[in-house]
Amino acid sequence: MLKLVNLTKQYGDKIAVNRLSLTLQPGVVTGFLGPNGSGKSTTMKMIISLVHPTAGEVIIDGKRYHELTEPTKNIGTLIDPSAINHNLTARQHLALISTAANMDTSRINQMLDMTGLKMVENKKVKSYSLGMKQRLGVATALMSDPDVVILDEPFNGLDVDGIKWLRGLFKQLANSGKTVIVSSHLMGEIQAVADRVVIIGQGKLLADMTMKEMNQKSLSTYVYVETNHLKKMKKLLQDNLANVQELEKGLEVRNLTAKEVGILAYKHQLTLFELKTVQPTLEELFTEITAGKVDYVSRGDEIT
Repeated sequence: MLKLVNLTKQYGDKIAVNRLSLTLQPGVVTGFLGPNGSGKSTTMKMIISLVHPTAGEVIIDGKRYHELTEPTKNIGTLIDPSAINHNLTARQHLALISTAANMDTSRINQMLDMTGLKMVENKKVKSYSLGMKQRLGVATALMSDPDVVILDEPFNGLDVDGIKWLRGLFKQLANSGKTVIVSSHLMGEIQAVADRVVIIGQGKLLADMTMKEMNQKSLSTYVYVETNHLKKMKKLLQDNLANVQELEKGLEVRNLTAKEVGILAYKHQLTLFELKTVQPTLEELFTEITAGKVDYVSRGDEIT
């Protein structure tokens, strides 16, 4: 288990992370999201002591990072895939990691096989594509079979096969009881793999909930209704405290579930042509939650 307790980092008069408290559970894939400058990278670096917090603490399996006797066996990370000696081969790099961390060298072959790098294990990293470097970064993070896995932008440079492989890997890791934290700007990929989503903005926690909870709380979620008598249906819904917006062919309904709408229509002998719950994408939810809490905003002005 990974706990952040009032984690704070200040650079001069700039507070990058502001009293951030989280509990990240094993067996769960957590999407860690935030706009540029939100404090995500600083938080991840504080977890593994690359950055020292101004205040607060990180607790990994009941201990602070410096108290862990073999920290690489507790937590594995992919923060910067470029931080690899490009003159080494994949096998040499993993051998160096295993030696430095006193790991079983048998894991090298397992990681090369798992990440699909076996065919290029003796080629220098400088000849690798971005996607291959990402695969090597994942292999590095998992070399020690850690309890906590943190991957920052792991989808970058991966082709369709690589993305499919990574999605399956996250589920496997969570199913084996590991705490899995994935940070990415690719909202569609996070939506495909995350059980839970944490969103921060300007260093503060904005959301920490399951995807189902986010959909339930979102203003973007509504029930769409088409019926043989729109005006009668609209009044009936409003009488039952629903927020109703009339569209071209149907009604956009909030504050009532699709089941409740269906029961009302049945009781009043209205024919339904269509009844469905419309849920926002993670990108829409993210935009809704971070509104007004983004440091860098594109104005969309035309270039002349």
